[in-house]
Amino acid sequence: MPDVPPGPSFLLRTLRARLSAARGVVSLTELGRELLRAPRAAPELVRRVLLPVLAQLPEAVLEGDDGLRWQPLPTAALEATASLPECRFAVVDVETTGRRAEQERITEVACVTIERGRITETFASLVNPGVPIPPLITALTGISDELVATAPPFAAIAAEMRQRLSQTVFVAHHASFDRKFLTAELRRADETFVWTAPTLCTVQLARYLVPGLDNYRLDTVTAHFRISNPARHRASGDALATAQLFLRLLERLIEQDIVAVDAVTALLAKQKRTTRRRPLPGEDRHHE
Repeated sequence: MPDVPPGPSFLLRTLRARLSAARGVVSLTELGRELLRAPRAAPELVRRVLLPVLAQLPEAVLEGDDGLRWQPLPTAALEATASLPECRFAVVDVETTGRRAEQERITEVACVTIERGRITETFASLVNPGVPIPPLITALTGISDELVATAPPFAAIAAEMRQRLSQTVFVAHHASFDRKFLTAELRRADETFVWTAPTLCTVQLARYLVPGLDNYRLDTVTAHFRISNPARHRASGDALATAQLFLRLLERLIEQDIVAVDAVTALLAKQKRTTRRRPLPGEDRHHE
């Protein structure tokens, strides 16, 4: 039985992955023949099939008669004065090989999108870090060298992450940790990458909005709100739990009439200056 030609959604996903990981200009004809499983397809046929798909990828730039190059778009920033109820939020969690973003690598990433007070999309992927995963990390997360052996490198999903982060407020539990790792990986994929999105940390938000807890680890704060997380220490489970937690905290911000992004970030910056302290035992990012 002859191969069935791939559909548009497959072509879109595969073109994004292949082009974002490519270095320099690639041949549209050769890439198209490979993806269409038609090694002798005429260049005109390849263009007729692929050009409508490429039109959905503004990062894909045609060069000459047959050249194709990936040119990442700037990650659009959200206005700092935007109203929280109208914002899109990207709630992210990463699992990593260690603590130092410049030396270590991401092994799993998840992003939950929130719009108008509800979760609208989720994305998660294992990532091949290209370096061995320490046994302590495997014991904590269950992510091993064998598990990520066939996973994509971060460069192959960088375009997907940039798209999901564009025009959003970035949210995470211990947000500086996740943001540093994402920034480092996105810059490895594109050294011109600049990211200026506002950031909200659910640890800081919970300290302000839910005072008096024993600590502000993810387990503790989600338990306070009776939010379950059966996939603890995996990016997909922690990102979803953090998103559900953020929705509860967002309700409290709105109840207090704190509705502008810049008002929240200013409030949290002031709180951080007045409550700076060493983390409690067990509050480091890998044991949150």
